[in-house]
Amino acid sequence: MSFMFGRRTATVATAAALSVGALITATGSASADDTVPISVGHYVGLYNHSNTTDGKLYINGQQVSDVPPGGAIVAQCWTVGQSIGTYGDTWYRTNEVDWPDGLGWRTGLPTVYVFAGYADGNARSVNRDPNIPQC
Repeated sequence: MSFMFGRRTATVATAAALSVGALITATGSASADDTVPISVGHYVGLYNHSNTTDGKLYINGQQVSDVPPGGAIVAQCWTVGQSIGTYGDTWYRTNEVDWPDGLGWRTGLPTVYVFAGYADGNARSVNRDPNIPQC
């Protein structure tokens, strides 16, 4: 009887461990894949909508600075918006930004949009990164 109980307990423990391992792996890779480095030499503005006419993000009456090359955003999704030059019309929605100033990620920002062409040359939106769905 104790053999059956031990085997059952071991099976349940193994299944639980595998589930937790899969969850950790899935969570870790999703956030890493959603990170879009600012990599094409442009500063990226944080806009209220997927166009420049609705203006940039202001907090406490001050405009939030653009994200320079070397920074990054976490893209929640992509959407079609204003077309800029020959870079297309794709924008990423985010509320997490990393300015390369050594202070790390700023999370909990109001929802903003960044132009994908200036962020990464549309690399993740054009290739339809599965971790960045359409909004």
